[in-house]
Amino acid sequence: MAIIEAAERLFGSHGIDAVSLRQIGLEANVANKSAVNYHFGDRAELIRAIWQHRLPALEARRKMLLRQIYERGQTRDPHTVARLLVQPNYELLDARGVHRYTAFFRHALRWRQGQELRAREMGTTPASLEAIGLLKDLAGDIPHDLLMHRLRYACCSLFDMIFDRDCDLAEGRPVMPEDSFLAEGIDMIVTLCLRPVHQP
Repeated sequence: MAIIEAAERLFGSHGIDAVSLRQIGLEANVANKSAVNYHFGDRAELIRAIWQHRLPALEARRKMLLRQIYERGQTRDPHTVARLLVQPNYELLDARGVHRYTAFFRHALRWRQGQELRAREMGTTPASLEAIGLLKDLAGDIPHDLLMHRLRYACCSLFDMIFDRDCDLAEGRPVMPEDSFLAEGIDMIVTLCLRPVHQP
């Protein structure tokens, strides 16, 4: 567990390719220099382990939000559906109230070597699939691949904003109130994902 948490912190702060497995071992206070390789084999398996560590909490929260959406009849509201997709990530905080997983996830979404891993591991839990299905229902004639492309980069932008806000808070700089900040981020996702397709 110490290795997974150390990897999440370092990947989130510096990027996936910028951190060596040896650095992760040192951060985790593991005496054996080969411990990370021994337990996880390679970088991709370590990233997969981070996802597997976090998915149960994310899935449980997303299921709860889905129930609320159906109870309130909000499945056709774009902002509510977009919130469903990102709020569980936003609410996942470390012991110091920092969005460590979100910081990591913004790099995982961009990691060039991780395309196959993302396709296999992300968005495959029942609640995630249902949430993406609700977004697709709102997308009209936007092709699936384009919608997923838009969602990926919209989430990257929001998670960058969350990382910057955490840094500003840590350094004592003024920040937008949390409710307004998240509402702005969700509005950005809706605008980017659901805008009509430009015709040539």
